[in-house]
Amino acid sequence: GFAVKFEGLPPAVQETARAHMENAFPVSIMSTQGEKGWDYQVNTRLNGKYHNLVINEQGKLEAVKDETDLASIPAAAKAAIEKQAASSKIVTLEKVTEGAQVSYGALVKDEAQGKFVQVRVGADGTVKSKDQGEHGK
Repeated sequence: GFAVKFEGLPPAVQETARAHMENAFPVSIMSTQGEKGWDYQVNTRLNGKYHNLVINEQGKLEAVKDETDLASIPAAAKAAIEKQAASSKIVTLEKVTEGAQVSYGALVKDEAQGKFVQVRVGADGTVKSKDQGEHGK
């Protein structure tokens, strides 16, 4: 379960997670190995929405991913996501906080092609990335 996995995290990661989980309900823990070592994503739910913490192995909070909706994000970001999504359906929308940088990520399903597209935009509406998720091409 979660408690066992949590106890297996490096102490610095546990400390950072505890400091940022607040009253969130713990759900799961994922880890990925990158160029700079391990990153841990502590997945929690807060007020019925997901509240995920990305922490590096030194205990630095790299990012906070909070589930949100179009009504709660800046107009420029909303317009950019709607433009990128066009005729597609927005499956999930998250606010990503990385230090002082805030961006918004949307997982969009292109109904016509049956494909998922990930879009990330800045608060000012700048498109930071768009991944078609076209596997095998």
